Amino acid sequence: MNRFISYMTHHSQLFVAAVAIVVLASGFIGMPFWDEDEPRFAAIAQTMVETGNWTVPLFNGELAVDKPVLMHWCMAACFSVFGMNEIAARLPAALAALLTSLALLRLGTRCFSTATGIVAALAYLGCLLVAIESHAATPDSILVALSTWATLLLVEPFLPDRRHHADSTKQTFQASSTSSVSVWHAILAGSLLGLGVLCKGPIGYIGPLVVVMGWVWLVQCLSHIKEQPADVRLKDQLLSTLRHFLSNGIPAALRTIQHTQLLIVTVAAVLVAAPWYISVGVQTDWEWTKGFFFVHNVGRFVAPMERHSGGLLFHPLTMLVGFYPWSCFLPLAIFATTRQLWKIWRQGQSPQIENSQAPALSLLLFWMSVWIGGFSLAATKLPNYIMPAYPAAALLVAALAMEAVKRSAWLYPRWMGIGVGGIAFGGIATSVTILVGSFYGLTGSEPAAIIGLIPLAGAFWLVWRSRQQPAYAVNTMVFLGLLYSSMAVGPTAAWISRANTLPVLIDEAHAHAGGHARIGAYSQITPNLVYYAKGIVQRWAPDSARAQNAADFLSTGPDAVLVIPENQFHELSSFLPETAGVVGRARPLFKNQDFLLVGNIKEAKQKVVKRTASVRSLKK
Repeated sequence: MNRFISYMTHHSQLFVAAVAIVVLASGFIGMPFWDEDEPRFAAIAQTMVETGNWTVPLFNGELAVDKPVLMHWCMAACFSVFGMNEIAARLPAALAALLTSLALLRLGTRCFSTATGIVAALAYLGCLLVAIESHAATPDSILVALSTWATLLLVEPFLPDRRHHADSTKQTFQASSTSSVSVWHAILAGSLLGLGVLCKGPIGYIGPLVVVMGWVWLVQCLSHIKEQPADVRLKDQLLSTLRHFLSNGIPAALRTIQHTQLLIVTVAAVLVAAPWYISVGVQTDWEWTKGFFFVHNVGRFVAPMERHSGGLLFHPLTMLVGFYPWSCFLPLAIFATTRQLWKIWRQGQSPQIENSQAPALSLLLFWMSVWIGGFSLAATKLPNYIMPAYPAAALLVAALAMEAVKRSAWLYPRWMGIGVGGIAFGGIATSVTILVGSFYGLTGSEPAAIIGLIPLAGAFWLVWRSRQQPAYAVNTMVFLGLLYSSMAVGPTAAWISRANTLPVLIDEAHAHAGGHARIGAYSQITPNLVYYAKGIVQRWAPDSARAQNAADFLSTGPDAVLVIPENQFHELSSFLPETAGVVGRARPLFKNQDFLLVGNIKEAKQKVVKRTASVRSLKK
């Protein structure tokens, strides 16, 4: 192991925490909110602080039923301490990513080595989707942290501790089948699962427990299986294993329930989550409960919502993008691990990876399979749904990498070359995506395409200097991933966000009104508009009767302004009073047209002209 990796192994927790803080801090430069979700969730937390009602989530005065309350609480708490700004809203996600990296360090150290835990933690921080979600005012990073720590606490007793048995070479799948989760660990894990339910609903409880219970059940079944001769036919071995599972399945399930302290875990989760669910149900006459469980849980599973659909391969393919650049080696890690476990089961031997790692490797494969497979069955699909599988993926690629470092040779050199080619291709794809996006709502973002040179340079460096040096290559990959993710959510994102001039337009509206504007919206209302309006935004649907009502709104006072898509302006123009006109324009991100700001202009014509010019110059 080279000098750099040796250095990292000392004070590993402090090292990982320091790197995580530096990487996560790179994206906190006060950029406006990006998509539909960030400003929506932030607006709900904003309302909680302003009204003092921290129980019922409200968006623009209406009941928000799409997500539970934990994320809103975290944001509202940060708003109360640091003020209402983008950095405060995104801080909980960043802290959650830090906690996840420490969980990976602990699990990797226990199952493999300290160096493996460090590489896994940094690989997780250095992949694209984690970098994005850890700098976003969304709940996914929080859910990953809660599910990872809960899984860790529940599976630790059943895993061989490599810290004390580093030389073990027992040829078996089996972990410790006689161990059990302590009462205090069960209470803590159950509390984390309860917080997961408060974060994203039942999946916060079901997902981690399916991983834990399913894997421990396999451990309990395999603990009593008879060893097969190495030369037995495959058919006979399959039948023998099947008969064993059929005969031992129910007793193993009972042992699993007992050893994982399932009852204590469930009671703790209910005690944490149930009070808020009951309270919000009572206060909303159970409207929130019906909307969340039946529409946003059952409904999302059985039918695509908001046009978010995809086939069975959607999540595996999107993970190749989200886990980039480490995803270039993830298929190889999955293949090597599967081959390793197959050889142990079939022949009782494995030439590639030490057999004492088999329980941990089987856990990681099962962990990924549950989250990816489960959400692949759902009709509604989004890349962030399978983020709880990313910690397992990080540990898999880290285990493969450190095995190569230990042997001073690549296990699959040809496949490693394909992975390096994938890194180069990803760099090219990054640049092309930004350049294409500049023509579709990201005007002026072309210079940000230079970020694609980072993976290209990294791939060249891997080929030139690291081809026959696994330790050197691992260091390069760690640095490449962290640099790429830091630049993506830092300078690159800041440059791209310059195309989002809607927040500036709202500031112009407040200035035009002489302090605080009353904002209405004709035809469309965006979450960004609601958050930056700092108040209720009244909306009128596009028809002639409502156009008259929207125009009348401008006559209610000089502080009244309207935001309207440019293609809808002709419907409204004939109803506008003589004192009203267009005072600014801006194009929100990912929209194909400008939004116009309509207000009273006669009272301050000269000032309006100057403000309009400033908005237009910023857009250019």
